[in-house]
Amino acid sequence: MTISKHAAHGPGGASIGRRDVLAGTAALMAAAGGTGTFAAEPAAARIGAPAILRGAPDVAVIGAGAFGGWTALALREAGARVALIDAYGAGNPRASSGDESRLLRLSYGSRAIYTRWAARAQALWEQRQTQFGRRLFYPNGSLRAMSAQALAEQRATFDAMGIAYDVLSGSEVNHRWPQLDMSEYDAVLYESSGGVVKAREAMIAVSEIFQQAGGTALIGRALPVAKGGPGPITLDGNSFACGVALFACGPWLPKIFPQLMGERIITPRREIFYVGSPMGDARYRWEHVPNLADTHTYTAADVDYGTKIAARLHDVPMDPDSGDREPSAFLARQVRDYVALRFPGLRDQPIVATRVCQVEQSDNAHYIVDRHPDLPEIWIAGGGSGHAFKMGPRLGEYLASRLQGRSDDAEADALFALSAHGPIRHEH
Repeated sequence: MTISKHAAHGPGGASIGRRDVLAGTAALMAAAGGTGTFAAEPAAARIGAPAILRGAPDVAVIGAGAFGGWTALALREAGARVALIDAYGAGNPRASSGDESRLLRLSYGSRAIYTRWAARAQALWEQRQTQFGRRLFYPNGSLRAMSAQALAEQRATFDAMGIAYDVLSGSEVNHRWPQLDMSEYDAVLYESSGGVVKAREAMIAVSEIFQQAGGTALIGRALPVAKGGPGPITLDGNSFACGVALFACGPWLPKIFPQLMGERIITPRREIFYVGSPMGDARYRWEHVPNLADTHTYTAADVDYGTKIAARLHDVPMDPDSGDREPSAFLARQVRDYVALRFPGLRDQPIVATRVCQVEQSDNAHYIVDRHPDLPEIWIAGGGSGHAFKMGPRLGEYLASRLQGRSDDAEADALFALSAHGPIRHEH
């Protein structure tokens, strides 16, 4: 059974040429449809910085991950003076926006807003990597096994938006990609869009380009100042002057704002394993096989680091500062069993790398973006729920608009509001 909709396209990509970063930025944002401006920086156009604070940043962004790093860059390109503050530095191993690779997919079932955002993000990833002068996005598509109802919802969304896909039987998947075995499934969705994104490398690149564009990057612990106190934040215990502060620090939000965010975000542990291919065997590289998600787990094709496989683990809480990051032996065995089932050619191959991290989840998997209800100079952005990284360039574009007093997506404003989120119900 093969059901095709629209013309599929292959995983090729244009070569990446190095450009002068600052000279190319304005043209890039114009091509991407961004709202930023690059001319003068008149005081009236800056964001909230009192005239008396000449030299102080207009915006302090706390957190150099997918939410914060991209927002800081977009704001700086729009002419704002920006300080990007992270407790451990961009791309650090405690961050949720870390690891070697992340997936970019367009399939979100009936949640069309995220399909729309992911498509926009993919275009921005492709444009940004040209500006950055390094390859970050590897288009190879994805296979997704899902229930009949979920498949029907996904097809309806893709049909309405004109997105290419195929529905394949398990045997057709095996025939097209003989290095995979998905024979247990009757129907598998194949979307040719999407791919693999370099994660840690991307966040380091964002920080570097932000600084080359005139932004200030700092390492330190930023905290909000109580209502009525001097200035919106402190940095390492000292007052830090700025116009507006955006706390975009993911799993640290419940620790920084325990009353406001303590029940709205949980931070469960996740373990990732990378399985190496035999020398000379390129069948599992991104050029030759898509990523896949099934009823067991999800994977990412090899982009110079091994085939990425996520272990299945119940939501065990993890502290982002002090949590143990050594992999679990029982999950390594689970991954090896899965490899033998799904990737026969990788049976008995070594696990060449691991990563233990935490994700941050909201009650409904929608992001949280809003002004603090009691501290008008404080904004909060988080609740990535395991799928924010791919949206990074789009999140930066969106948040920069919000902080400049504009909105480019009214549906997102409503979905991401604090009032749209409730406490997370813990399963016992």
